[in-house]
Amino acid sequence: MHWLTADWNTFLAPVPAHIALALAAIASGAIIGLDRQKHEKAAGLRTLVLVCLGSAGFTMAGYAFTTSTGDSGRVAAQIVTGIGFLGAGVILHPRGTISGATTAASIWVTASVGMMAGAGYAGAAFGMSLLVRFVLAGASIYEERLYVKFPSVTVTLDFDPSGGRTRVRLERILIDYSVAGVHSDWQTVQEGLDRAILHLRLPRHHFSELLNDLVDIPEVKKVQQQVSVSAVTP
Repeated sequence: MHWLTADWNTFLAPVPAHIALALAAIASGAIIGLDRQKHEKAAGLRTLVLVCLGSAGFTMAGYAFTTSTGDSGRVAAQIVTGIGFLGAGVILHPRGTISGATTAASIWVTASVGMMAGAGYAGAAFGMSLLVRFVLAGASIYEERLYVKFPSVTVTLDFDPSGGRTRVRLERILIDYSVAGVHSDWQTVQEGLDRAILHLRLPRHHFSELLNDLVDIPEVKKVQQQVSVSAVTP
């Protein structure tokens, strides 16, 4: 079990060590990416594997610099900066609201896992990726139980289907919110008018953000809310 805590660069030849560390970065990124892929997030398996592998590659490249050619620490610093831009791209949306912060944080922590692997500590990278996966899974379970405690709100949306394009936009917005807290039924009222019935159990600020996103769609003609008088108690 020595390999779990040791620097792989110390007991492997340079070329095998680099290959092994790259493979470790791919495996570690996949551990986190599979959770994001399962929840259909913007940054899924491929993205996080590439982030982890890229961070490992830059870290290994940084070790090639010596005091006469440059500072290897600068490479690691630029990884953090670059990941910040990537995370900002995930968070910012043209709708003017902030969402995707968890996905951006997943990209950020995956980059740190890749840097661990690139530095030679593959065991630490594996351990960190498993810890991140545990945190994400545990938070999802907690949120599902927490949402049940919120009062149920039924929101009815009447909208112009616009050849099916409006429903696609509505569903895309709903993806940004927890599946455990949003359930939807779709109906056709008449020619040129469809209806979406959303059954929500969300925190107040998430509920307000969701409604704001929905009413910003020009094709939405009418919005009605109905709060259930009964709420599930813990």
